[in-house]
Amino acid sequence: MRLPSLASRPFLNTRPVWVFTVSAVALGLVLMLVNTMLYLSSNTRLEQQLERRAQLEEQVRELRTEVGKDASALAKVPWKRLGRETAGLNEILQTYGFSWQQLLRDVGNVLPRQVRLQRITPTITKEGLSLGFKGTAQSRDAILELLQNLIDDPRFEKPLPRSETSPEEAGVGYDFSLKVLYHPDKGAK
Repeated sequence: MRLPSLASRPFLNTRPVWVFTVSAVALGLVLMLVNTMLYLSSNTRLEQQLERRAQLEEQVRELRTEVGKDASALAKVPWKRLGRETAGLNEILQTYGFSWQQLLRDVGNVLPRQVRLQRITPTITKEGLSLGFKGTAQSRDAILELLQNLIDDPRFEKPLPRSETSPEEAGVGYDFSLKVLYHPDKGAK
């Protein structure tokens, strides 16, 4: 038996090369098909999005013209005069909503026996309701007691003496005036 000479006629196994080539071509065709489908579907979605964008741009133009008209109408409104009128109306409403009975009851609770009030002047300020008291006291201690009572009561805030006249000048007793902020909605301690 004669042995074949492998050097003169080599045995080539080409099957793995062909299998790899065929599978690579098949994979390439599948990927090309998928890529083509994705391209077509993305073009369809892109067209829809471009149409939607055109619609939105048209809506933006319409809204800008509407806002421009509204802004020009608002520019013609006399805001300062309306602000002053509103502040005046608020002051009138607060004045009519003011309860004199509650005020007199609250003032009577803090007023010492030796003090007689001659005038109570309510004024509406930015801080709230300000009361001006003008009265006469038998002694300086009675005025100090009134101030302490105003400080202790939560409905009154920041009592500030304005003037004081001695009995030699006033004739009867100590005339005084003071201002205090009044909060009728706060309860007693």
